[in-house]
Amino acid sequence: MDQNEKVLISRECIEKIRTELKIIKVNTNNRNFKKDVSKLLDMLESELNYDNISLKEKIFSKMKETKNSDPSMNANLYILYRNLVNGRITEEEALELYNMYIKIEPYDKTIE
Repeated sequence: MDQNEKVLISRECIEKIRTELKIIKVNTNNRNFKKDVSKLLDMLESELNYDNISLKEKIFSKMKETKNSDPSMNANLYILYRNLVNGRITEEEALELYNMYIKIEPYDKTIE
């Protein structure tokens, strides 16, 4: 079997794997383990090449991903998605807000 041979896996399955890896990354305190999970996430994302999907799809995907894990992020992304779909904001404004939300996501967790 060729090392670079591609296999067919549903996007839903890949998204579940990504989501679970991100949950593991957030919930673990072991730095080495976090680094390993980050490498796996980077590998997945580079293979999927998320740059090829539209901004609306990125926002919608992230919105679904955060539905159970981060309700406030989910609400922010929903509002952003609806504003973009309804033409209240431009793609540039939406991209700027989306990037801001993604950057603050790791710091926006409540301490239990």
